[in-house]
Amino acid sequence: MWPFSKKQSNISREIVSSADQKNSRLGSVENFARYLGVDITPYGAGVALLSLESGYSEAETASHFAVVTLARDIREAGFDIEKIVRFAPIAMATLECLKELKDRGLMREEIWQNDTTAIGKIAFPSPDTHSWIERVLSDPTVARDRVAVSRIQI
Repeated sequence: MWPFSKKQSNISREIVSSADQKNSRLGSVENFARYLGVDITPYGAGVALLSLESGYSEAETASHFAVVTLARDIREAGFDIEKIVRFAPIAMATLECLKELKDRGLMREEIWQNDTTAIGKIAFPSPDTHSWIERVLSDPTVARDRVAVSRIQI
């Protein structure tokens, strides 16, 4: 409202609309993340907004969070082979969900390809697993703190 009048300015409506749109897009990222088996942390919400502002879609942002969370969880499992093997079904389910998102046009082909390759390289033990985990976690923004936590406890 303009001071001393009941007239609402267009600027205030635009700000509210912009805030609603950001909240709506963040809510979509949270929904996609849950679909992929992770819950976004408060830190992750801020990172998600940065990702959206950088041109990534809601599904692409959630996909990245799922990949980063899986990489972090596997790194934290260390050399406990029993824990590491338990990540395979989670990875397979995530891959199936990502394929559906790509097929529905919610992810660009190249983003889908990068994320699914990373999941395959980090979730299924090989000589390259450690280097792929480090590659995924090399971005200082996602390495600083958890962007999401897995909904499935290992």
